[in-house]
Amino acid sequence: MMKRRILALLLLSAFPLLSFGQAMSLDECMNYAKEHNPDIVRSRLQYETQSTILSETTLKRVPVIGIGAKETFHTGNTLIMYGVDANVTMALTQVAATLEMPLITGGALPYTKKAEEQSLSASGQNITVTEVNMKIRVAAAYMQLLNDRSIEKIADSQVKLCQKQLENIKKLVSGGVRTSADLAEAKSALSSAEFSLTQAQGRTVISRISLMNLMGMDSNAEFDVLELEDDVDEGNVPQVLTLLDNIDIHPVVQTAKFNLASMEFREKASKGSLYPNISFFANYNNYFYFPIGVKDVKIGSQLGINGWGAFGITLSIPILDLSVKKRVQRAKLSTTSAVVALDESRKEVSRQVNEAYYQAISAKERYISAQKAEIAAKEAFDSFQKLFDAGRTTTYDLDRSRARWFEASQETVRSKYEYILRNKVLELYNTSYGEK
Repeated sequence: MMKRRILALLLLSAFPLLSFGQAMSLDECMNYAKEHNPDIVRSRLQYETQSTILSETTLKRVPVIGIGAKETFHTGNTLIMYGVDANVTMALTQVAATLEMPLITGGALPYTKKAEEQSLSASGQNITVTEVNMKIRVAAAYMQLLNDRSIEKIADSQVKLCQKQLENIKKLVSGGVRTSADLAEAKSALSSAEFSLTQAQGRTVISRISLMNLMGMDSNAEFDVLELEDDVDEGNVPQVLTLLDNIDIHPVVQTAKFNLASMEFREKASKGSLYPNISFFANYNNYFYFPIGVKDVKIGSQLGINGWGAFGITLSIPILDLSVKKRVQRAKLSTTSAVVALDESRKEVSRQVNEAYYQAISAKERYISAQKAEIAAKEAFDSFQKLFDAGRTTTYDLDRSRARWFEASQETVRSKYEYILRNKVLELYNTSYGEK
């Protein structure tokens, strides 16, 4: 018993008093997480990255224009102009402008663009999936905090009940009605109840921090959650038949379908290297010499006569490139993998939705059973209390009845928030994935 008291004090000292000023509802917590959770932020960055990749692919049709210059120094008898001596240092300046533009690429560019468009659509669907999954995680953490806080209240009431029982037994022992063994048993019961309260307090603090971290909130911020306004609805479990009848509307399946389309276009694009490619080119070049130390050298006149330009068509016909065939083969394998992934996504979504539905039904039944068990346990305790007051049962039996009542109350709380959570999951499935 002494060890329990010491451990309880140590646990209490491990959780400093915190200030929780900002109380948020479940919807407010979800909305906060939607803006600050790292997973959602990353999914949005992935979408922006994919959008940039699509823009880059589109710009490959735009002509590429470049300007360059080259400076060369000639010494000795390398060049004689304008009557200068042979042994002189000259600077040769060359300038050029080029333009290149693909015309026919064997379908590589248009198919690559379509592939990136599909990948962008997949990234958009992935944001939806990430947001809904995060809402479910926040809802689970929110219910866990409410659950732990409720159990803490129950544990506190049990401590007060044990304290009252201890004071009553002290009076009975003084009056010779009860023995010192009853007093020792009451003290042990109080110690155990205090230890349970300490554990419950610790779990509440940890649950609060876990929820804050999930939301992307600083763990040092003032934060608390609101109790649920309405009682648990014990009516029918929300239906998900719309989603079950049309699994393909689920964003996870949509993502897999977009990925498959992207792989199919990439496979077609990879075959572009097997066909002739045609591109347009144009360039302009000019140069002038400048003998160092020589006067009366006209740069302008040189530029007027030295300039030249060209334009034309470049044709590239592949003859033998084994690496291209390997790329096409790899693209085909990627397409096959995407087909398998699509089939797996349909099966996984169907499993998740059915599981969520039957979990909600099971949670409802557990909650109803837990309520009945709690009522029975409370009635049993009241009966033992009357027997104890009449001197017809022991302190041990009374405490065991109290413990069973305590456990039944905890199970009612757990099943209650489990049922609320399962209904919330179905609600999110219906509102986020169902037909609008």
